[in-house]
Amino acid sequence: MKYLSIIFIHLMIFFSSCDKKEIIEPTEITESINNNSKSGLITKFEPAFGLANSIYSKPGPHQVSTTGTRLDCSGLAGTLQKILGALNFVDPGVRCSPSFPYGFEDSRVTEVFYPSNIQSLDKVPVISFVGGLLSNQGNYDALIRLWTSYGFIVVNSNNFINFSPSLHVTGLLEIVTQNSDPQSPLYNKIDLSKILVSGHSAGGSGAILITSKTEKIIQSIDPAIKIIGSFPLQASFAASGNNVNIPTLILTGQYDVLVPPTTFPLKNQYQKITNAPAWYISTKNSNHLTPTLELARNDYAGISVAWILFVAKKDTEASKFFVGSNYKSLEDPAFFQAGDLPLAVYRPSKPLEFLKTGEPFVLLKPNPTRVQRNKLADKL
Repeated sequence: MKYLSIIFIHLMIFFSSCDKKEIIEPTEITESINNNSKSGLITKFEPAFGLANSIYSKPGPHQVSTTGTRLDCSGLAGTLQKILGALNFVDPGVRCSPSFPYGFEDSRVTEVFYPSNIQSLDKVPVISFVGGLLSNQGNYDALIRLWTSYGFIVVNSNNFINFSPSLHVTGLLEIVTQNSDPQSPLYNKIDLSKILVSGHSAGGSGAILITSKTEKIIQSIDPAIKIIGSFPLQASFAASGNNVNIPTLILTGQYDVLVPPTTFPLKNQYQKITNAPAWYISTKNSNHLTPTLELARNDYAGISVAWILFVAKKDTEASKFFVGSNYKSLEDPAFFQAGDLPLAVYRPSKPLEFLKTGEPFVLLKPNPTRVQRNKLADKL
């Protein structure tokens, strides 16, 4: 019954109706919650911390522009969302997309975020992002604006359900159109050979599924397209790592009861990726709503920026979190490591095989949700 209540609240967070339409304005980074309470299955009080967040959770050098709009949330569900925001269950500053059911526009919507000074830049790499089941596009503004500020174009696609890789295809079609339209601010400014895919929950599954497709299938959209990396956030059960052929960072969280870190993310996604380099990171204090939080509480801000800079821009400092024998993710206190969690301790079934010390027979077993990478990633 407790889990059903959690799921109900999670679903209700994303429902809202909206009435006032305007251009999206940059969202300020809200101060982290000053509360001695511990994070739980729904509420996250602790601020984001750790090595990656200390470097990369602040906005980058570029101002952000967008083709999207946001609405003021109102109505019964919108009021509920504001209450949840006041309780710090979600980002209090979240606003609504105009797409159905939050507004009256087509439910299948793409919006593009890009550096405001894009005309002075060389061609810019792309991130295709899809949100979670029933999600409002505005829930991910904090992360998307952060990524864009580091010199990326982000296309955010949504159809309210988001369980299919077809939404990433929709996003890719949108950037191809923008790149070839002389009236678009992105005309000839998109680097189609440097595309990353991401998503949250159902949208994360779509990111995994599309990276299981062959390059020939992807290039049927446009011959210049090349997907070079993937970083699904708390991807749902709908995808397996089988046939993934793109470098992938699997991100999950300690208190995620909808996608528990020891289940689908570990066993059915990360451990099934054998044809491409793969990494697995489980963040402390995170629940299934953490990717929708403001940057001050968003545990995925820093490590996601490090990933996109490493994969798309070959950034030397960012790469240190993923390559080398002592890569920095192994030292980041924000991530679960080999010795963390009670799950790391168990009683052996054959005591005589272990040294008896006078205490109960206990063997320290590597935490299954520790930071880890596969053999192909080890070779980089």
